[in-house]
Amino acid sequence: MVSLPKTKILIANTHRLVREGLQKMLGQEASIQIVGDAANRMQMFSAISELKPDIVLLDINVPDMDTGETLSLLKSKGTKPLILTTGADEDTILVALKAGAKGYLSESTTAQNLIKAVESVSKGEIWVERKMVNRIVERELNGDHPIKQQRNQTKEQLTPREKEVLALLKQGCTNKEIAEELYISEKTVKSHMNNIFRRFNVSGRLQAIVYAIRNGLC
Repeated sequence: MVSLPKTKILIANTHRLVREGLQKMLGQEASIQIVGDAANRMQMFSAISELKPDIVLLDINVPDMDTGETLSLLKSKGTKPLILTTGADEDTILVALKAGAKGYLSESTTAQNLIKAVESVSKGEIWVERKMVNRIVERELNGDHPIKQQRNQTKEQLTPREKEVLALLKQGCTNKEIAEELYISEKTVKSHMNNIFRRFNVSGRLQAIVYAIRNGLC
């Protein structure tokens, strides 16, 4: 039996106690390998060059770190940043996602959600905590940062299966959860998602949810 490769993770957090706690918790997962940790920006990039992690579990409050520049550099190195931090608002998270972050969780999240986030990001998905999704959608719908609406026949263009995927997407489900709910493969879910994004002319889950709500599609 061939074992699947583990997801290699580097923990970048200014607090030693947090780093040790995350190492202990995630190190128990068979699919995860903690390759190292870093307390500041210099240590993080040195460790990335040496250890080649798949994911950096990143606290954006790490000293001497410009979030946009750091995320851009991580993207160029082929490492996926998953933000785990405190005190981040909607604007900060949106900017981080646009700059290359692959997900966001608050440090008050559960171990189960953290593991789900790591699994999703390792598969190329974007993970954002459901409560943050709700806050961002509510703000968008209030018009603070409106997403451009398009007057077309999008509703009629969606297939019945795409409408089901969209409804579950609105609930904050991951690709895996959508696949299990609809009894289809994650690859098929991803294909439906790409079709929805293209028809809505958006580039991500949050934009798709806001567009759908604004236009009465879900």
